[in-house]
This record gives sequence, C-alpha cells and structure tokens, in this order.
Amino acid sequence: MDLDVHGGRKEKMKSLKNNASSGVKWTATSQFGRNGLQLVSTIILARLLAPSDFGLIGMATVVIGFGALFKDLGTSAAVIQRKNLTEELVSSIFWMNAAFGFLVMVSISLASPLVAAFYQEARVEPILKLLSVTFFISGLSILQQAILERELEFRKLSLVEISATLVGSLVGIGSALNGYGVWSLVYQTLATASATTVMLWTASRWRPKPLCRWDEVKSVRSYSLNLTGFNVFNYFVRNADYLLIGRYLGARDLGFYTLAYQIMLIPLHSISAVVGRVMFPLYSQMQEDTARFRSAYLKVAGAIALITFPMMFGLWAVVEPFILTLFGPPWKPVISLLMILAPVGLIQSIGTTVGGIYQARGRTDWMFRWGVAAGVIYLLAFIIGLRWGIVGVAVAYAITSLMLTYPNFAIPFTLIDLPIRNFSEVLWRPFVACLIMFAGILALKIILPPDLTGNWVLAVLVPVGGLIYLATNWLMNRNQVMELIGIVGGQQ
Repeated sequence: MDLDVHGGRKEKMKSLKNNASSGVKWTATSQFGRNGLQLVSTIILARLLAPSDFGLIGMATVVIGFGALFKDLGTSAAVIQRKNLTEELVSSIFWMNAAFGFLVMVSISLASPLVAAFYQEARVEPILKLLSVTFFISGLSILQQAILERELEFRKLSLVEISATLVGSLVGIGSALNGYGVWSLVYQTLATASATTVMLWTASRWRPKPLCRWDEVKSVRSYSLNLTGFNVFNYFVRNADYLLIGRYLGARDLGFYTLAYQIMLIPLHSISAVVGRVMFPLYSQMQEDTARFRSAYLKVAGAIALITFPMMFGLWAVVEPFILTLFGPPWKPVISLLMILAPVGLIQSIGTTVGGIYQARGRTDWMFRWGVAAGVIYLLAFIIGLRWGIVGVAVAYAITSLMLTYPNFAIPFTLIDLPIRNFSEVLWRPFVACLIMFAGILALKIILPPDLTGNWVLAVLVPVGGLIYLATNWLMNRNQVMELIGIVGGQQ
C-alpha cells in the first residue's frame, strides 16, 4: 500500500512538472511573440509619431489601467484557485463580469472630462471615451481566459494572444502611416481587445448559462475582494508617478518616462509574468503541501533570475547605443532614466513572484495589507522626487524599491516556511555572473573605436556579453543552468 501511494505521488509530481514545462513553453512563446511584435510596432510608431502622442496615451492609460482592475473583481484568480467549480458559480461570475465591464465603460466615459481637466489637456477626453469601449469588449471573455488557464490550455492562449497582438499592431501602424496621429495608438488597443475576445470564444468550449446566483458569487467574495483591493491600491500607487509627471511636468516628459518605464518592465512582462501565470494554477494544486510548494518556488525564482538579471545588467551597460540606435536622438533623455530604473526592473522581476504565494495560499488579505503599507511609502517618495523632475521621480522609485526589498519577500515567505537565507542561495550565483559580464562589457567599450556607430557597438557588445555570462554560469552555476534546461526541455 505504501509503495502504491508513493508511486502515485511520484506520478502526480511528474504530471505537474510536465504541465509546468509545457505551460512555460507556450506562455513564453506568447509573451516573446507579443513583446517582439510590440517592440517592433513601438519602434515604428516612435518614428511616425511625436513623443507627445505617447504622452497623451500615457495619461489615458493610467485611467484605463485603473478601470481594468474592476472588470472582474478578482474572480478570475478565484476560479483558478478554487478546487471545485460549479456551473452555477462560473456562469454567475461571467454575467457579473459582463455587467461590470459595461459599468466601467460608462463610468470612464462620464469621467473623461474630469480627467482632461486634471491633466489640463483637452485631447485626453475623446481618447478616453473611445478607449473605454475596450472594457465592454474584454468583459465578455474574462471567464473564457480564466478557464483555459485553469485547464492549463496555454497552447490555445498563446495562439490567441499572438494573433490578437499582430492584428492590433497592423492596425496601429497602418493608421499611423495614414496620418491618424495619436488615434493610431487608440485604434491599436481597440483592435487588440476585439480580436482577443473573438478568438477566446472560439478557443474555449465553455459557454455561459442564462443564470446568475448571488449566493454562488458570495462564496468567493472574501478572496476576490481582498485581491481586488490590493490590485486597486497597488495600481494607483504604481501609476502615481505617471499621474504626477503628466499633471505637473507635461506630456513630453511623460512620454520619455513612459518609454523608459516600459523598457524597464520588459523582463517582468517577458519572463516573470510568463512563469507566474503558469505556476499560479500549479501552486494552487500543491497549496496544502508546503515542502513541495517551497521547493517549486525556489526553482522558479532561480530560473527567473538566470534570465532576467543579465537582461537588466546588459541593458544598463549598453543603454546609450540601445536607445539612440532603436529610437533615435529625440529620445535621448530616456538614457539617464533607464540607467536609474534598470535596478528596479531587476528587483521587480523576482519581487513579482510572491503574488503567487499569497494567492495560492488564499491569503489575499495579507497581500492587501502589505500593498497598502508599501504603497504609501512609494507615493510619498514620488511626491518628494517630483521636485527634481522625471529624473528625481525615477531616483525616488529606485531608492524605495531597494528599501522595501526585504519585507516584500520576508512576509509571504512565512506562508511557506522559507528562510531568506535559502532564497538568497538561489540568487547570488546569477548575480555574480552578471557583475562579471557587466565588467567585461565596460572593458570592451573602452577599447572600441570612439567613432563606431551605435548599431555596430550593439552588434559587438551584446553577443560578447552573452558569451561571458554563459561561460561564467557554466563554470560556477552549472547545476542551476541544467535545471533551467531541464524545465525548458521538459526533462524530468
């Protein structure tokens, strides 16, 4: 009997590993595909549009992103985390989400004149009114996506997301070429949302039943509302820099800051979000086995560090030729901002992984409380930094992120009995390898001809830096590298 139980447990673990490997592959395919398309479209649009156009969208995006937090009230995560689902619960949540999508659309449309007055920029009002339609569109497919994620159907999700991003990019670029200016970015967003909803309905077999029972929804109320509370407060704080810059420094400075911020978030969006999206449903399956949960988390954190740390160190080392070559001289102020924000990207690429611990353990109340405490500190830092312009805001962001690093990890680690010391052991080797890579790139930059153009500088420094990092890891961190290769390759 004991042998059978043990064998069954091993088979279950093997199945989880296979699901994780497959999920990471397909989600990574989606993320890299979308990021690649978005990067190409951003580069093209940056040359066709003015920085102020991006600044206007940045102003509107703060409000749109905030409204997005209410379109499902955390119910998607609850559907994924919940062990047993009923048709009554899922259908009830679908109709509630559809209603909230419509309500958010109307609310933002009505509030758009106030937002324009806040920014002292009349052009924001019509932009917001049209962008608000995306809430009604996307509200009709939230549950389809959550169910596909719960069922680990990441292949279908990957195809949907890449295809929708391609549609949006083509619409945006085509509109810019035809002289639509800032509206090109608006049409791009609408096209992406519409294509996503249509494709999710096509990919998902589930269809809502014509029923809505409030008693069913109440069963996930505590979990979802705490998660929503965290997301709302966290979003407001994380976008307070956008609000303050847009209000007091103008669209042009916000355009520079927005581009720097988006580039800084590339590791988080392309790596951490990929792994976190796959691991959350898997963490939920092992939520009652602390030892397995802890072991899985450490492997995930180490794998993320292996990839994201060199991305941020490498960007830090080649930031000037990177910006001037890809975006052009008008975007030169972004260089100093990225040098300040690159360490923030490194910290957040790992820091964002703790959300899965809170959610899988069902402690979104802890998540909310910590979010409020940290958020107040960030907000005060942004207000202080604003005195020195966009550079001051970026410096305030970096300093505060560094200050809050320890409690950001220590608090959720208590839920899985994970000492900080054990966590540090999986990070220090990739960090040291990055320092060696960084020193090698700087040394090579010194001996390169001063008249070498930016594209040639990148062509030399990027591959050399990559080789230094790979060689260093192979010498001092081979076990972790092999684990990552095993995860990616599906080896057990």
